Amino acid sequence: MRWSAGWYGGIGHDRLPAGGRAVPGLDRTWTVGWPSARVRAVGQGPVALAVIGECGADDDQLERALSMVRAKGWRALTRWPGSYLTIARSGEVLAVIGDLAGQHPVYWRPDVAGTWWSTSAVALAALDGAPADPTALAAHLALAQPDVLGQWSLFRSVNRVPTGHLLLITPQGACAVRHEPAEYEPVDLRDAAPTVRAALTEAVGVRCDGRPVSADLAGLDSTTLACLAAQRGPVTAVTFADARLRDDDLAYAVRTAATVPGLAHRTVPGSPDTVYYSGLEDLSALPVTDAPNAYVVTASIKSTVLDTVAARHPAGVHLTGAAGDAVLSAPSSYLADLLRERQHRRAWQHAQAHARLRHTSALTLLRRARPAARTGLVGAWRQTAAELRRPPRPWVPQAERPVAWTPLLPTADWMSPDLRGRLASAP
Repeated sequence: MRWSAGWYGGIGHDRLPAGGRAVPGLDRTWTVGWPSARVRAVGQGPVALAVIGECGADDDQLERALSMVRAKGWRALTRWPGSYLTIARSGEVLAVIGDLAGQHPVYWRPDVAGTWWSTSAVALAALDGAPADPTALAAHLALAQPDVLGQWSLFRSVNRVPTGHLLLITPQGACAVRHEPAEYEPVDLRDAAPTVRAALTEAVGVRCDGRPVSADLAGLDSTTLACLAAQRGPVTAVTFADARLRDDDLAYAVRTAATVPGLAHRTVPGSPDTVYYSGLEDLSALPVTDAPNAYVVTASIKSTVLDTVAARHPAGVHLTGAAGDAVLSAPSSYLADLLRERQHRRAWQHAQAHARLRHTSALTLLRRARPAARTGLVGAWRQTAAELRRPPRPWVPQAERPVAWTPLLPTADWMSPDLRGRLASAP
């Protein structure tokens, strides 16, 4: 794992990260596992700024941003392309800002003499062996949406900074402060498309900084990134090709590679070991993560792909496009909103489009959305709590269950009655 940590307070602390490297200009701030090229800092003393990760700001932009640090204009420090952690000190105030995608989460825990913070909840829990919080863990595993954890982490005594918030530490203590609006003004698709295109192009450009570039070439999201990267230089594009997947990724990948200059296409064949859920019985062989990660079920496949890439470009950067669907498409649950607002014609049109994509009928989708259209979020939470107090449901594919604002994952059915009841009663 790559992570960062820091201490704010008196000099009485006696714990330092093993293998930690000090961040220039910021006292008692360390990184672990990050290469020096991905840790940049400007300023010192009462006004200092550091960015850790893939940040598109050049050195001059960071220097100019010190004026925003002095003015405590924290949101301006998050507008550069890339995915990075921001640490800013203005006098006695320290702001620690993660990214909206959750690649750099922020946690903290108070101490008698000050505050510890880190991008690793495990590291903070290890300070005194704080145990896992079973209720928070159950919520993480059982509830798909929305993010109900708030300031809960998966460990007792360790606080979590929610998405869109920053950690603000002063001599009076630490707290999470919102820096992104909870809602944005709607934008027409035709107006937003050029903005998204420019943002993606700029973000890919940050990664294509002279390192060898490779990329997945599979679905629409990874193909988009691979093509953008190929505009800047050669790209090794890889497709996991296994007939057991029964998809058309390889066919489209071959067509794309033949059309786009700069894409050198390679296929990675499947094997008996490259299947979903392979290797989960050996915990020591799994990637180390701060929390249970859904992508661990495909770890054997991803490892095979990355091993192929690493053999050619051991010091390169690899683009995947993971979670692109979640960012750029809406779940079919919004059909419930259209039904609630009596926009029946529009709901029918959208249901037809979703039905074609999912090879089902529009009526089936609307029937699934009808229950959610009859309740709000608070009512949905009550329904979820009531369902958790009942025995587990008979198994039905997730795609066939009624739409819900707080849908229960199949893992909720695997939990013990005690844990289900504890989750149902959680505040």
